[in-house]
Amino acid sequence: MPTLSQKVFQLLAHFTVGLALVLSGFLVGPASAQRLPAEGAAGDALRKAGPARGSPIRLPIEVLGREGLTKTVTFSLAARDVQQPLRLWMQVHSLSYENKGSIRFNAGAWLPLSNDTVTVEGLGKNFGGIGGAFATLKLNLSVPAGALAAGTNQLTFRFNTSDERSIGYRVLKFNLLRADGSRVLPDTTFEEDNPATWQPPLKDAASIAEGEKLWRTKQLVRSYKTRAPIRARCMDCHTQDGRDLKYFNYSNLAIIERAKFHGMTDTEAYKVASYIRALPGVPNPGRPWNPPYQPGPGLDSRPVEQWAAGAGVDAVLERDRELLRYMFPAGITKEAVATTANLSAREMPIYFQLPDWNHWLPSIHPKDAWGDAFVQDKLNTLYAGEGNAKGITAPLRGLAAKVRATGYTTYKSALYYPHSLFNQYLYEFLLPRYQDTRKNLVPDTQYSRKVYSTALWHMVKTWELMQEFGLEGQQRQLFPTSRETRGWMRNNSFDTSPNLLKLPRNNTGINNNSPLMFTYFSMAWYQLALILYNGNHSDGAARNAQRPIDWGYVYGFIKEMRIVPQGTPPNNALLTLWLVKGMQVSDNTLGPGAPGGAGWNPKAVADLSRLVSPDHMPGWSDITPQERTAILEALLSTWWDKTRRYPAADWWNGGGASKTERINGFYDGSLGNRLWYMLPQFKSLGVNPTLVNTIADWAQTLWPQADWSVVKNTTCTSTRPYVHCASSAF
Repeated sequence: MPTLSQKVFQLLAHFTVGLALVLSGFLVGPASAQRLPAEGAAGDALRKAGPARGSPIRLPIEVLGREGLTKTVTFSLAARDVQQPLRLWMQVHSLSYENKGSIRFNAGAWLPLSNDTVTVEGLGKNFGGIGGAFATLKLNLSVPAGALAAGTNQLTFRFNTSDERSIGYRVLKFNLLRADGSRVLPDTTFEEDNPATWQPPLKDAASIAEGEKLWRTKQLVRSYKTRAPIRARCMDCHTQDGRDLKYFNYSNLAIIERAKFHGMTDTEAYKVASYIRALPGVPNPGRPWNPPYQPGPGLDSRPVEQWAAGAGVDAVLERDRELLRYMFPAGITKEAVATTANLSAREMPIYFQLPDWNHWLPSIHPKDAWGDAFVQDKLNTLYAGEGNAKGITAPLRGLAAKVRATGYTTYKSALYYPHSLFNQYLYEFLLPRYQDTRKNLVPDTQYSRKVYSTALWHMVKTWELMQEFGLEGQQRQLFPTSRETRGWMRNNSFDTSPNLLKLPRNNTGINNNSPLMFTYFSMAWYQLALILYNGNHSDGAARNAQRPIDWGYVYGFIKEMRIVPQGTPPNNALLTLWLVKGMQVSDNTLGPGAPGGAGWNPKAVADLSRLVSPDHMPGWSDITPQERTAILEALLSTWWDKTRRYPAADWWNGGGASKTERINGFYDGSLGNRLWYMLPQFKSLGVNPTLVNTIADWAQTLWPQADWSVVKNTTCTSTRPYVHCASSAF
């Protein structure tokens, strides 16, 4: 039975929701003379999460603002539920460091949210939990005994402290769970906020025009905690017109609080939000927590304008092996992975979240990181004409506008080639600033952020060009033989990885700064490269074994994505996807002897030995032996269909074979050594021995110094997860 104090609390609870919000600063009018809309007038998250007793709780609950802010919601419970153990379950976006938030039941004690106080669910825990790689987490914690009562209850969320970059977090979903996992609160308890109903807080044209001026010119400060002025304006870190905030549906509240974070007054912040909300002609299919371009089924059938919104965070797989049913919808067959087909990476869901838009945005603008050295550099001048760098004939924005005006027929000649300089200039600007080239520089978190943020700025500005000028659907204007119908211009994403930027593994300046951040963000940007621009066109133009994707780097980081996270999550379905795409990308008009490995390349790109190398064998642990055998045989069979087309001369003249090479079977060596190692492994794991022996006979003609009958007749033993064959010395 509830105590007397609990009964009194229940009677008063629904009256205190507004009070909690007043104390948080959300019902307090601005200090300026202009009258701003009352709470709720903007039609979005400026409204209370739970406005009155009996009203649905609006999701997400945006705990955004100054540190110390609270948001309270009210719900009712039956006596039978409060008399049993319960757990609070939440899906939270941007809980980006431990103890950033706390929760409280009714008038109880505050419970901080950290990896020690909550259970992070699924792969989010493997990838670092709170403060780790994933921007959106599912987590739960025990409800303290006696914290809830029959009848009306309150749950309060608090933003504890800002790291001088964050303005809070979002609770996307929550519920109370019984011991059997069933949900206590019915679906009718909640309602989803609908961005289609959002309106500018200030609707008059003058306020909207002033908002645009503020967006472009307002002097900002680093934060309200450190009021040091910065050189960047809103338009510098974001897209120049702010369309990213509208596209990804950042709420009025989020825009207002971020503007105030950087020193704007309430009135100014409302005007900026009004300008963004009123932007004409900007689609808005995204949400801040849905990672841009997150792959998932059905994405290709949506309009190209919706592609950047991704398939949503809920499209992320719970386990890597679940990818197999999307790769092989009709069973594991060679037809599903034919080198002449195109397995769309945009439609293949993966087991990890890609970076959300917050993690695309630079934390330090290059103007503030490098000062005039950046402002006057050709990298900056090429983007929009700012600065006085020599040799820039026209900025990219102007070129893109002309390309659109001509119906995109001049896309390749007028923009694609100049944009290649944008990548080159980024490399040239950062090369002398890489930490490993500055011998006397002690690894420094802030310095890492400067380097990384410069590459992020480059990504955001390329996204701006692709979106504003409608370029993502024009891939075949660049490459008429492209198997991809949509894509970017260059490998910007690949070059954004901490690995390519030579950031210290233990000091990237990203999230919790652990070595896991180096691994995850490198692989995440590589995965985006596969999605955005992978060079998959049948003429083989403008690509090789390292550009636009360095396949060797990728295979190494797929291994790291298994061994670095907690619990070593298996990921050979992901490896299989990359190898299938590698075979399809390298199946073009160029042969195995093409310069730079631009054609059929079984060593660097279509390297099936990775499937059985010691580095990757543990990655099969969640795939059955029967499934593994079927995958190995399907890939090897389609690989052989392509490989056997080329005469020996093609392999001897730059294709990786040699009449004089002595083979020792080193799995990470030459093409011949990889095949020597791979073939008996495949046979031992159940692949058709006739197929394996046929390939060994073919190899005998290319590497005559070796006795390939040894490969055909060797014995192998299994010591899980590895296979050891007597034919290999390694």
